[in-house]
Amino acid sequence: MTTPLSPLSQVKVRDAQPESITTNMRKPSPPQADALVSMIRSLTVDDDYFERRALRSICIQKTPVDDYHPQYSEIIPGLFVADMYTATSAAVIRDLGITHVVSVLKHDCPRYSQDLKHICIPIDDSRSAGLLGHLDAITEWIQHALERGGQVMVHCVWGMSRSASVAIAFLMATRRMSLDDAFRHVVSRRKFVRPNSGFMYQLKVYEHILRARQEKLKRVQKVFESMTIQEWK
Repeated sequence: MTTPLSPLSQVKVRDAQPESITTNMRKPSPPQADALVSMIRSLTVDDDYFERRALRSICIQKTPVDDYHPQYSEIIPGLFVADMYTATSAAVIRDLGITHVVSVLKHDCPRYSQDLKHICIPIDDSRSAGLLGHLDAITEWIQHALERGGQVMVHCVWGMSRSASVAIAFLMATRRMSLDDAFRHVVSRRKFVRPNSGFMYQLKVYEHILRARQEKLKRVQKVFESMTIQEWK
């Protein structure tokens, strides 16, 4: 049974870059649906073991969640959010049947095999980063992949802020969810979602943009429905 979440207005979001986050915040554990990624050497034969260990150490240090571990979370069927370590695991990509990857990283965007579709959005996890201008293109790209039976992985470094914000925006744009409902859904699937305050503000703006588009479409449809056949000629 899922514990009811607090209203969005009561949810604390991060308002600083990762380097300035304190580590003593107590947060709920990840849901059991999330899958932990093993560091057993026999399961990393497709990668350089020591490079993978170094990447894993980056993905778990300085996180604002005490019990955080690299893992993926399925937000809706076919759409996954993960940290960078998990999203670059050959075993995870293979087991989930991932066909499309969205990397939301300012630097060091990973390289994937040529049979994977991959886009990289150069965004920092900071309040001033301009995520809003990318949301339409990202959501359209993801929707196009899902409509064709693809499996999409969205990741940043931790899978907390940037990639979670993309998942929230996708639900708002394609499922017509409010920001509050989309946020609740993503948190229900990935407990340690922590968009920074700048991203939350931009998601709120995006909500208004989507609502305005829907209202405009309704008005246009109403005009056409009221037109007679003679007026069409």
